[in-house]
Amino acid sequence: MENKEDFKRGNVQGLILFQKLEDFMLYFEPIVERFPTREKSALCAAIKRRMYHALETIIITNRSKQKLPGWYSVDTDLEILRFYVRFSYKRKYLCSRSYANTSKLLLELGRIVGGLINKKDK
Repeated sequence: MENKEDFKRGNVQGLILFQKLEDFMLYFEPIVERFPTREKSALCAAIKRRMYHALETIIITNRSKQKLPGWYSVDTDLEILRFYVRFSYKRKYLCSRSYANTSKLLLELGRIVGGLINKKDK
């Protein structure tokens, strides 16, 4: 996925973040699809919208000259996703193993975004 042009533009970390979020979505979306039918139009839709929004923001920010506001927006999306995951677990829509794996993936994404924010703050 990464090529020489990406290295020249300095977008490698953004591309890593994109790939990690895509991997997270491929893992978590089938789990969300198994939530109870009554949650399909509310919680499931909110989770999916938030994942897609984060992905779109990464793409836009990666192309932008002013990256810091975009990284903060992605960080906010991840925090909201963390809430949805905790809420889903408390409502027993997620088993403990799925909750642990999902939380671990979100933590990794958060660390990458935090690194991008700290890099741009300096």
